[in-house]
Amino acid sequence: MHTGPAATALAFLLLACATRAALAQGLVSPGPLSAAHARLDDLKHCLSCHDAGRELSGRKCLACHVSIAREIRADRGYHAVATRHGTALACASCHSEHNGRPYQLVDWKPLGGRERFDHGLTGWPLEGAHARLSCQECHRAALVTDVAVRSDTSLSVRRTYLGLATACASCHLDEHRGRVSRQCQDCHNVQAWKPAPGFDHDRTRFPLTGLHRGLRCSACHRVREERASGPAGQVDSSFVDFNAARPDWRSGCSGCHASPHRAADRVGACERCHTTLGWFVLADSVRRFDHAGTGFPLRGAHAAAPCESCHLSTPRSPLPARVALVREDFLRPFAKRKMLFHRCDACHADVHAGQLPDGTAEGGRDCKACHTETAFTPVVFSLAAHDSGAFPLTGAHQAVPCSACHVMLPDAAPRSGRIRFRFAAMNCASCHRDPHGGQFAGRRVPGSRPPAASEAGVRETCTPCHTAVSWAVTAATFDHDSAGFPLRGAHLRVACDKCHLPAGPGLPMRFKGVPTSCDAAQCHGDPHAGQFRGHVPGARVIPAARTLTGTECAACHTEVAWAAVTFDHDSTGYPLRGAHVRVACGKCHTPAAPGRPARFKGLGTTCGASGCHADPHGGQFASRPRGGACASCHTDAAWATLVFNHQTDSDFPLDGAHRRLPCADCHRPEGTPPMVRYYPLPHRCEDCHAVAPPGAGGPGGEA
Repeated sequence: MHTGPAATALAFLLLACATRAALAQGLVSPGPLSAAHARLDDLKHCLSCHDAGRELSGRKCLACHVSIAREIRADRGYHAVATRHGTALACASCHSEHNGRPYQLVDWKPLGGRERFDHGLTGWPLEGAHARLSCQECHRAALVTDVAVRSDTSLSVRRTYLGLATACASCHLDEHRGRVSRQCQDCHNVQAWKPAPGFDHDRTRFPLTGLHRGLRCSACHRVREERASGPAGQVDSSFVDFNAARPDWRSGCSGCHASPHRAADRVGACERCHTTLGWFVLADSVRRFDHAGTGFPLRGAHAAAPCESCHLSTPRSPLPARVALVREDFLRPFAKRKMLFHRCDACHADVHAGQLPDGTAEGGRDCKACHTETAFTPVVFSLAAHDSGAFPLTGAHQAVPCSACHVMLPDAAPRSGRIRFRFAAMNCASCHRDPHGGQFAGRRVPGSRPPAASEAGVRETCTPCHTAVSWAVTAATFDHDSAGFPLRGAHLRVACDKCHLPAGPGLPMRFKGVPTSCDAAQCHGDPHAGQFRGHVPGARVIPAARTLTGTECAACHTEVAWAAVTFDHDSTGYPLRGAHVRVACGKCHTPAAPGRPARFKGLGTTCGASGCHADPHGGQFASRPRGGACASCHTDAAWATLVFNHQTDSDFPLDGAHRRLPCADCHRPEGTPPMVRYYPLPHRCEDCHAVAPPGAGGPGGEA
């Protein structure tokens, strides 16, 4: 070995050369390695992970991480997907080094974060309840079952995501303690432990039928005490035993059900008579049992009644205790006691509470008089039978439903059938309210009959006016003439409620104090608005005592019809003659304005002033004597009937050939609209006749 300054210089030179060589190869460390790779953190181990002059080598990573290499070769798990089945070993894209000891080697950012990682890339997507778990709830050391992963020194079992199994039992405690299949997915799914949609009891050795289908599981499958622990350290002290519901379930019904029969030969032979549909849903062999041999053949509703309605005595039994048969007598009926089959009330309670008379020798109720075995309703009680009682049904009463009169008793429970059959009284007032509000209470109605015997002594009697045939009052029951207002003419056809109106809202129809004059406000209004208040010229004279407002309709009108008037128009100062006789009243007596009554007073009597006829001549005769009165030329017989004399009534007498000319040859229409010109007209010949030119031959000219 060399010593001294020369040796020292040589050593320094060699170190410098080595350093330059390392720098040339890129072996200078960019920073400390993570805690997982701390053992490689010196320059001599750089080539353990890096190829000379190159970046990190994925091939060298897998040389150490054998578990991951095995997953890639088997083409399963996330690393097989991330490395494109081993063809792109870019480990550094997710695992970055030289960031210091505390640095975690997995970079989740390219994957969207650990909690948002798509677990389906591993080949096992998270579904149902698994999707709601955090990563640490499954990826923990206690659940790593792969022996190769646990023995891989390049991994930390506490932090690795490898080595988990996908079987349910690898993570979850076996709730069934190995007594059923460990293939949990046969019954359960990943949504929730319960319910188990895949379970079908019909695939077991005991298919459920009938009422067994509606039972809760706990009714047969009991909870057992047994401590057990799961792969993740779960502890459970009890479980439901589904493998053995009862030790003797294979022995039939008696393995679960106690026999209600005391006869020893019947115990354990339930299937002979009963089915799983119900205790009293009997087998066909029992259903063919002839009940008539017992002395009580089943008919009607009795044939459809459940057996237990008669052959069972319980605290809730509907039968009286004296007639119910005890359980041990069910298969040997009537061996110890007899039922009174000929009496309905031996089994059925009297729902009518003793209102109906006794009908049997023992003092019971004869239900058969009204009811049959087919059904309790409808009843067979006829109208003829009702007529034999205290209240025969007549008229409209025959069409009234029984329930309208025979209602439930006040203290009866709903649907109990306790109906009223006895009444304190049987007159009209006992069922019907008085619609007249006591107007006829205690007094005889004029024109009515005496009350019926059933209403003797009753304050409000209906029979003097009404009958059971119909509520409507007819002429045969009430004489309106005796009421002070005899009905005549059209009044005979008027319905009663047109005149007998209520005195106010909610009050009954009024029969007392109804006015009898025409102009009473509630019957007829005055359509003439008081124009005839007082005496009407030409009308009949009516005593003032018969009027209310000074208007008496009967002066002109009759009860036969409103339009049948008895008015003398000649007494008005305007006698009707000629064509006026045939004109309807409404043509002249028109309303003064829309919505007003027809006008009868203040009408003009001349053609122009009456407002009936317009002047067809446009005022041509206004300057003539009498102001162009129509009557100077026309008559009321007809418009075309003229009394005009052209010789005396005009200033142009017609002479010669003029006498033979039609009026229209001279009096022609003019203007717009056209109107026949009568006055004034020119009188010169040349105004009507053409004049020949000078020198022309013929009359009026020169040759």
